[in-house]
Amino acid sequence: MLRLYALLCAGCFLIQCVTARAQSPLFSHAIGGGLFSTHNFLGGGIVYSPRLNMIHFSGKSVISAGVQLGLGTSIGDNYNSNTGGNSTSIFMANVPFLLTWNYGNAASRKDFTKWGFYAGAGYGFQNSTRSVEFVDDEEVTTNQVHVSGVALGTGIRFPVSHHSFGVSFSYLFNNNQYNPDIHGIAGVAVSYNIGVKNTR
Repeated sequence: MLRLYALLCAGCFLIQCVTARAQSPLFSHAIGGGLFSTHNFLGGGIVYSPRLNMIHFSGKSVISAGVQLGLGTSIGDNYNSNTGGNSTSIFMANVPFLLTWNYGNAASRKDFTKWGFYAGAGYGFQNSTRSVEFVDDEEVTTNQVHVSGVALGTGIRFPVSHHSFGVSFSYLFNNNQYNPDIHGIAGVAVSYNIGVKNTR
């Protein structure tokens, strides 16, 4: 249910962003690939990051609201214990909704400065599974990964051959009790900023 809820939220947001893009130049987005890691879990997949540039302090400084949607799979058998074996679906969804401050490169679709960065915070979900070879009855351990809580994100953006790319870092804190052995999930991604061309 949590996985379905997260995907529905992300889907609604993406529909709104596509509509906004057709009507306003304030829409920005990026696409790339990323890795997500925590205690006994490693996943990877496609990362799509649409955002609405809501407040412009200047041509290089923008406040945005967006989502960094990561869809992919778990990688390998990352949870190991003593005996037995059990594994399920390898699907993964990482969905943090962030309010960010963007400066410099790709702060908006028309910003052509050489370098830039962003930083922000919000709330997010991680829904996935991991391979569990043994579950001790005295441990609260499961092959299901359902993490939700405060999300932090930051990254840098830079030009490569007149186009804009970025490297981003994220951390999703686990504020629920479903996976007590997981304190949070760290992510790193490399993305192409769509529609931003650097001329300097």
